[in-house]
Amino acid sequence: MTSANFKDAAIQLYKTELHTQTDTPLDFAFGQGQHAPKTPSISYPILYQRTKIGDLHLHQSQQAQGYDENHLPNITKKLALLIKRHQANTLSSRFLGKDLSLTGYSEHVLKLDAFIEKASSTSYPVIISGEFGSEKLSVASAIHYNSQLRYKPFIEINCSTPSTEEFQRNLIISFEKAQGGSIFLHGIDELSFPQQNLLTELLAASTEPGLSGIKVKNVTNVRLMVSTTQNLAEMIAKNEFSRHLYEKFNFLNIRIPSLSERKEDIPFILEKLLEKYKLFEEQGFCDEVKKILSEYHWPGNHAELERVVARLMTLSSANPINRSELEKHAPELIAGRASQALTAKSSADKLPFDLIPCLLNKDYQQFSRLHTGLQKALAYLGENYCNSITLPELAQNAFISPSHLSYLFKFYLNQSFKQIVSELRIERAKQIFISSPHARITDVSLDVGFGDLSHFEKIFKRYTNMTPREYKNSNT
Repeated sequence: MTSANFKDAAIQLYKTELHTQTDTPLDFAFGQGQHAPKTPSISYPILYQRTKIGDLHLHQSQQAQGYDENHLPNITKKLALLIKRHQANTLSSRFLGKDLSLTGYSEHVLKLDAFIEKASSTSYPVIISGEFGSEKLSVASAIHYNSQLRYKPFIEINCSTPSTEEFQRNLIISFEKAQGGSIFLHGIDELSFPQQNLLTELLAASTEPGLSGIKVKNVTNVRLMVSTTQNLAEMIAKNEFSRHLYEKFNFLNIRIPSLSERKEDIPFILEKLLEKYKLFEEQGFCDEVKKILSEYHWPGNHAELERVVARLMTLSSANPINRSELEKHAPELIAGRASQALTAKSSADKLPFDLIPCLLNKDYQQFSRLHTGLQKALAYLGENYCNSITLPELAQNAFISPSHLSYLFKFYLNQSFKQIVSELRIERAKQIFISSPHARITDVSLDVGFGDLSHFEKIFKRYTNMTPREYKNSNT
């Protein structure tokens, strides 16, 4: 959805219990001017958990301009997800004193929002998995604050406590505090077997002795959410995690994509972190630093990005913060970029298969060790390279974002998808010239996907050092 879609529109939210306690605006407009559209207008419901939370008002001229109504359910759904993301963050800021909202508008983040909508309509346990530093707490709190338990306690327990006795005390205190609310066990994969057994026993009991003889009443009256950086099913197979405990939580599952999978969100995250950590109003980053921060692969994900931004805001002398400050206070980013480039070249140089023949012969099994999204993209290329194809289309069929797919091509293959498409088309043209020596060059150009003959001749010569005619004649 872009502002160009709506020339005159407004969103009206219905008053809720949340709105009576906050300054959240109930109405706002966008497009040309600051006011809601004048009548006549057409209203479309904004639904969340199958409940109407507001309306999108469009001026009737939108229909006259040929606006496709088939897109409106998708637009109103995204509006609902963003509105509820904001409202959940309002509550987490009030009760936890933290801004825990997800940031960005990529399909990856919107899918997380969609999962949060579904998970928050139930009280089932949730397993939240993701790499170290990803926004697991943000997802857990959003589920809680979008649920019927939103005004009940939300308690986080850190599972990295080495002492079983201390872990037991934390559990008992937390269950007492969380009655009627939610408990989030952060890093459940870090629990030792004695701690896992303790938690299993607690969840199996109706009551548990508390401190000073107090009973923890109705353990089942607490919603449970857990996070993990490891695959719990694989840990069970290696006898590293309790199957009984896993079965207590294995109802709803969600994986948080790494920051490198959704790089299009990084500029929005940077903007938010800049507002949080800047020391004075004018402080900011130069364009080169923004580019470096946006392109870095962030192995520590959101947590690492936040630490780096806070460090740069605090220690940098120049404003805007430039590359020199980055080299001084975050040299790992500069070294990391060089390492990425070397790794990409090394990966491409050591591929255990010949890419183009594999694609032409549809031997996709050779790609099994590559990233799953890249495997899907290559298979799609192998079936469609003679057709017009774009990076967004390819990414959609690979179920990843265009920016991340572009990164995967460079990282694993050291080529762009356009380079691969061009080489595939030229190899296919060579096959046709060999099997059909009298084929017309113009026809072959069109058959392999080149609409422009001069472009075909240019690319053909780039890969063969011969013109198409010279190549034809050499094979007759």
